[in-house]
Amino acid sequence: MAPIPEHELAAVNGMDGYEQLLEIDRLCKVHGVDEATLRAAMASASGGFPSTPTTPDSSASWDTSHKHVPDVHQASPTVPKMVDKRQFRFEYDPSREAAQRREQVNQAILCSACGVALGIPDVRPIKVTCPACLFETTYTH
Repeated sequence: MAPIPEHELAAVNGMDGYEQLLEIDRLCKVHGVDEATLRAAMASASGGFPSTPTTPDSSASWDTSHKHVPDVHQASPTVPKMVDKRQFRFEYDPSREAAQRREQVNQAILCSACGVALGIPDVRPIKVTCPACLFETTYTH
C-alpha cells in the first residue's frame, strides 16, 4: 500500500458530489486502501476538515419547516415549459443503460410543479414523474 500523493488528495478535496465519489473509488482501487483510510488522509491534507461527512449524524433530525412544497394544483399538466437542453448536464450516470437512455433525450422541460429540469424524448403523449417532487403528469403537446 503506497501513500497517496498530496496532489491527488488536494484534487479530490476540490471536487464535490458524484465526481468526488467516483474519484474516491478510483483512488481506493489504485492505491489499495479502503474509503475510511482515504477520507482520513483527505481530512489531514485539508487541515482536519473533511470535505464531506463520513457518517451521518443519527441525532440530527430533518427540519422541513423551511422547505417549499409546490402547489401542484396550479401546475400545468398538459403543456411543458421547453428549455434549451444544451445548458444542462445529463451525463451524471456513466452506465451503458444510462447512455442508451440519454440517446433518446431530445428535449428538456421544466417540471410544472417545482421547476426542475427534466430530459425527455419527443414522444407524445408521455407520462413524466419528477424525481425531485414526485409530481406526475402526462404531456400531450
